[in-house]
Amino acid sequence: MRTEAGLVLEGRYELTSLIATGGMGQVWKGRDQDLDRDIAVKVLREEYAGDEGFLKRFRAEARHTASLSHDAIAALYDYGELDGRAYIVMELCAGRPLSDIIEENPGGLPEKRVISVLIELARALDAAHAKGVVHRDVKPENILVDEAADWSMKITDFGIARSSDQARLTKTGLVMGTAQYLSPEQAMGKQATSLSDIYALGIVAFEMLVGHRPFTGATQVEIAMAQVKQQPPELPEDINADLRRLVAMTLAKAPANRPRSAAAVARILEAIQRGVEPRFTTGAIPVTRVEDHDWTGGNATGGTGTGGNAAGSPPAEGTSSPSPTGTRTAAMPLPLSGRGIRHRSGGSAASALSASSAPRGFSASSGGSAASAASASSANPAPADAAARGDRHERTSRGTSTGARIGPLSVPGLLLLVLLVVIVAAAIAGATGVLPFGAAADISAPVLPGAETWGDAASAPTTMDGSTLRTVGQ
Repeated sequence: MRTEAGLVLEGRYELTSLIATGGMGQVWKGRDQDLDRDIAVKVLREEYAGDEGFLKRFRAEARHTASLSHDAIAALYDYGELDGRAYIVMELCAGRPLSDIIEENPGGLPEKRVISVLIELARALDAAHAKGVVHRDVKPENILVDEAADWSMKITDFGIARSSDQARLTKTGLVMGTAQYLSPEQAMGKQATSLSDIYALGIVAFEMLVGHRPFTGATQVEIAMAQVKQQPPELPEDINADLRRLVAMTLAKAPANRPRSAAAVARILEAIQRGVEPRFTTGAIPVTRVEDHDWTGGNATGGTGTGGNAAGSPPAEGTSSPSPTGTRTAAMPLPLSGRGIRHRSGGSAASALSASSAPRGFSASSGGSAASAASASSANPAPADAAARGDRHERTSRGTSTGARIGPLSVPGLLLLVLLVVIVAAAIAGATGVLPFGAAADISAPVLPGAETWGDAASAPTTMDGSTLRTVGQ
């Protein structure tokens, strides 16, 4: 079978004109004679006819695209094989490749247009990721933009996409994708994930904003190594600060330091579009002190991380930030002691709520003493440890029911002191006769029949009226 204008596949799909030629196939504009509609037909290139490897890729692309349903993803209509050559019938999308638009605007596209395209692209990728499909080749050439329809876009070409339940079609270590948009983990031969698509989305965003890619090189290998080793250039200051921060997050080398999903990227972009402050989140473990967090909302309450830098501020001279987002990956150890941190009650309802909602093993410290102790610890480690231990002891004794204080004494100590005073006063009163402990004992002493007395009358026991007490029989 020779592909040319006028060829009719399966007696139904007529090829009318060639649109583009790619690595595996040709894309033709065509006509569905049965449904009387325009279509796009992707046909495996003639030199690959009968090659089982390429046929498997075409089948995989058809399955992936058929499983997706989103306004920003080109729809699949049919799939077939003829004379050893596979073909895919899909929606004919209006517009032109984003790469052509970028090339016509070397100084970058307007922010408003960039944000609107990126929102649709992020939503489309999120729909694919929700179905377990990773595109693996997100680039401007695979994004069609219809400028006449308010810059609506369609993402195409899931030819090297991979599904979560799909067997490998490549050997271990074989790199799939375009070097200029390849994530660091893909460049190192690791498995691509949804976070790899987010990295490629960041490259596309960078290119749309400034008109060129962040990483270049003389060869594909040099470009791939730059993705792994080099930091991307800073975006111009006249670009929205939140948008610059988002692009920096998507281009993080560690996947865990990127936004956790394409949906999160879309939400941040929508917040920027509305002019409200976005909430930046990643899939990483934050490196911050416990007392710097409002555990009820999960946001830092104005403190700084262990790196000592506030969010959005550059690191101090001589220090380095672990990532563009000030976070560590899950593989890095947490900066917490082995004993953990206990809850301590505060003096306000907010402190009580924060303590009750904190994760197990952590606590919200009462007042601002914990924050000051932590600051002193970072500035002067040796003396601060003792001060911090003393401060923890003081807060522990004040925050427990048995450690409450009245003046300089604790409640248990005061009770013991009062009890001791009562005992001493009673002993003194008994010794001076104020309390008749001894006389009462004499009155109550029984007189036994036949008991003998000794000594003279002067030494004989007497009663309270002074008469001599005599035994029976005297």
